[in-house]
Amino acid sequence: MPVAPSKPIYTGKAKDIFETDDPNILRAYFRDSATAFNAQKKGEIQDKGKVNATISTLLFQLCEKNNIKTHFVKQISDRELLVKRVKIIPLEVIVRNIAAGSLCKRLGIKEGKILKSPIVEFSYKNDELGDPLLTRAYIINALEVADDEVLDAITELTLRANEMFKDFFLNIGIKVVDFKLEYGIDSSGTLLLADELSPDNFRFWDVKTNEKLDKDRFRQDLGNVEGAYQEMLKRVKEGSHVIASGLSPRNDANIKSFSVRVQVLPKSDILDPQGQAVEKALSSLGYKTVKDLKIGKEIVFKINTGSKSEAEKKVKEMCERLLANPVIEDFKIEIGQ
Repeated sequence: MPVAPSKPIYTGKAKDIFETDDPNILRAYFRDSATAFNAQKKGEIQDKGKVNATISTLLFQLCEKNNIKTHFVKQISDRELLVKRVKIIPLEVIVRNIAAGSLCKRLGIKEGKILKSPIVEFSYKNDELGDPLLTRAYIINALEVADDEVLDAITELTLRANEMFKDFFLNIGIKVVDFKLEYGIDSSGTLLLADELSPDNFRFWDVKTNEKLDKDRFRQDLGNVEGAYQEMLKRVKEGSHVIASGLSPRNDANIKSFSVRVQVLPKSDILDPQGQAVEKALSSLGYKTVKDLKIGKEIVFKINTGSKSEAEKKVKEMCERLLANPVIEDFKIEIGQ
């Protein structure tokens, strides 16, 4: 096992950061330390550092393959990554797909409720203040740590990463309940996904049993914490191997049938002769209050795929390539199960 040098430039709750010979590259050393509730609860999880370093490596590589830029350079040992030096934006970016944790406490909703759509929220990365939730106005006008353009970019990247992660983990039998990301700016001014991607900052539930396979097992004293982390490492390795080998990762047990309804209408600024003709005919029948009538079409079908997000993605592609003319028509997609 590589021994961490004695003088890190930064020591976090579970990682030490060291400089290297290259001023733009840092070395991250993953420890077995575990904390919860803003470090009010502390402990050790055997081999957690090895698990988190390797899972982070595989998930950062997945991000890069999907054009999400990260600070990851390479893994140099079972506990160590080389990463690009970035100036961390002091925001925790939280994505929620299913109600759990603090969301349930704040809103009084039941754990496990599937949210209507993913929620992105920001908190101030400050343990002394308890990582308080922030509005955009607080971030931009009070803390002044990011502007509208940066927040829009972070939100877009985060939602894109969420869809990617949900699809990847569904293929290995895991629900992505929620997760926390951090971003930084490198020396060239590029926004990069940073920190780590592991069971420490994701909530993972087994698709079939809803068994928790993340740090909630430590937070909630559920037991078998090491086993949960090792199970996640095993599954992420399997999923990454399937992608690298070019094999189809889809498990038939995860295939679902979705009902699709696509509404296509002429754009608001496009002349619609057919609509004008019908509007004129209605006026002649006495319905003179009808204005701006548009005639469109509705397309209904079913699609079999692994997730609603994947169905939405495929149907959007169909609309852009065939079902609608994006130059003169708008479309609206409704997907149900």
